[in-house]
Amino acid sequence: MRKNSTPARGRPKRLDRDQILQAALMEYWSKGPANVSINDICILTRVSKPGVYREFGSDDGLKRSVLDAYHSLAIQPLLDILEGRQSTIDTVNALIGFMTQDRKTLGIPNGCLFVMMRAQFQQFGPYTCEKLIEFRHALLNAYEVWIDRSKVRGDFADVATDIAALFFDAQHGGAMRMQREGVPNDTIAHVLGTGLRMPISNANIIGF
Repeated sequence: MRKNSTPARGRPKRLDRDQILQAALMEYWSKGPANVSINDICILTRVSKPGVYREFGSDDGLKRSVLDAYHSLAIQPLLDILEGRQSTIDTVNALIGFMTQDRKTLGIPNGCLFVMMRAQFQQFGPYTCEKLIEFRHALLNAYEVWIDRSKVRGDFADVATDIAALFFDAQHGGAMRMQREGVPNDTIAHVLGTGLRMPISNANIIGF
């Protein structure tokens, strides 16, 4: 009896979630998240659109998942610096060093995906917006805890903690925008040094 030459039908090839997340993260980061569609990601990864929707639910779900991946890459290291137990000025210097890393050496795009997505907040769905709000609150809280700790040591100017946290957050955002515009990292480091060290050098002066 002749065997059936038709190959047995097996399970469809499993979608590589990490590959899609990595591709989407780099595309969003390099081109801007509002400029990249799910179709673009499907073409890049050679995955069907229904497959992406089955895995992530929607474009909103994909962007939310990308933000989670980005957190460990670029947000958690910032939190780790603020939560460290080094001196106040060493923390500021570490923040400046982290924000002005040589991106070419690291193989990552200029700027900050989180900063870009915050600027385009109104263009995203509810899941992505929820994640952006969560991350921003976590960063501001980390700044506030660090600032209060620095005040106890007498290392920080007498200014409202929440205002100082917003100031540091704004300096970070401005630095990332300059980097996207092609401003050299050493210039950005000088700008950050002027801004971020001011409340430290003027710690014994009311306000800054």
